[in-house]
Amino acid sequence: MKSCDTFFKPIYPFEVKTKYIEVDSTSPENVHDSHIHEECEIYINLSGDVSFVVDDSIYPVVPGSIIITRPFEYHHCVYHSNNLHKHFWILFSAVGNEYLFDAFYNRRVGENNLLMLTPDKTKELISICSEMAEDSGSDLKKYCRFFKLMSLLHDADTPNYSTSAYPDDVLDAMKYINDNLSNRLTVAEISQKVNVSINTLERHFMRVLNVSPVAYIRKKRLSNAVKLLSEGRTVTEASEKSGFSDYSGFIALFKKTYGRTPLAYKKSRDSH
Repeated sequence: MKSCDTFFKPIYPFEVKTKYIEVDSTSPENVHDSHIHEECEIYINLSGDVSFVVDDSIYPVVPGSIIITRPFEYHHCVYHSNNLHKHFWILFSAVGNEYLFDAFYNRRVGENNLLMLTPDKTKELISICSEMAEDSGSDLKKYCRFFKLMSLLHDADTPNYSTSAYPDDVLDAMKYINDNLSNRLTVAEISQKVNVSINTLERHFMRVLNVSPVAYIRKKRLSNAVKLLSEGRTVTEASEKSGFSDYSGFIALFKKTYGRTPLAYKKSRDSH
């Protein structure tokens, strides 16, 4: 007779939000802007002419594509037409349970965000997401669905993909901005680094990312400041290390974007 004593680590309480969404680029409820948040996110594409930006990577998206992001990982869904965009969106807190989610945490920021499953497993994934979006059944069934979903993601492939559809100057500029975020940056300097004119760079940014280089830099700076504040840095440190030269301007922009001052945000994080 064989026996086995199994030790289970504790699982801390966590919240899961699941939505099935149908929108187009003009839908008022659509999230057009880049965003970061304190939770892990799973995006599963069913239809739509979109791509996904995570940190300084651009991922092509087709039906069945899965995009995962961890807390404070900058991401942005980009529309390339007004085709109906159908997808599942799942947000969950992983605080205390990070050891369960290697696909989210055991990788570098902005890498291996795109996952794919076989057709049969994709069908199973969509069925599980549909059940989760209905939010029915016992707590045990809800846990089972969620961890079955995580099991599928754990076995998913990180496919090779081509970035040939995107201009090299945009990809190079995104990396340069990301590597020099704490420094003073101008569009003229960046365009020179990637060997195109200012007008060309601005036109390509709008076509590929739906945002200007100046706005992209500002969003990246703000995202970095949020991450630093969440890690316990002071407001001054977050401002300086994110490349804001005007301290009062940083506070005003942060409040306009996130609805509260950097200090108020830091205090809310420190109290967790």
